[in-house]
Amino acid sequence: MTDDYQQREEWRAAFAKQVITDCLGQWLRSANEAAVAAVGSEYAAESARLARQAKDKLTRWRERGDLGGDTAARIADAVVERMEHDEKTTPPREEADESFPSFDSSYRAAVTCQWLRDQGYDIPSYPGDPEL
Repeated sequence: MTDDYQQREEWRAAFAKQVITDCLGQWLRSANEAAVAAVGSEYAAESARLARQAKDKLTRWRERGDLGGDTAARIADAVVERMEHDEKTTPPREEADESFPSFDSSYRAAVTCQWLRDQGYDIPSYPGDPEL
């Protein structure tokens, strides 16, 4: 392995880990907001349970790098869904700059899904799965 290849792979791993952390953090924020909104309702206990579960997933990821259960597949689905949404709503750029990797949602999805596959998670190939 060349130094450039090794450096690129390390960067992709760090990038994928950050995307995963961001996704889990967003799920926690959403669950906390739902729990607060549900206070005093019949859904309060369930909302609080889901918020604790989201916190536990983020904590497990940060402390042990473990996604557990179906979390890896849910993250892959989320980043691919975001990519598909962005493709429908974002106008194409006029000219692509190939000198630096893109940070658009298709690149985030490709890097994250590939890293999860490399870690042994069963992540399917998605239609239009971008190449790295």
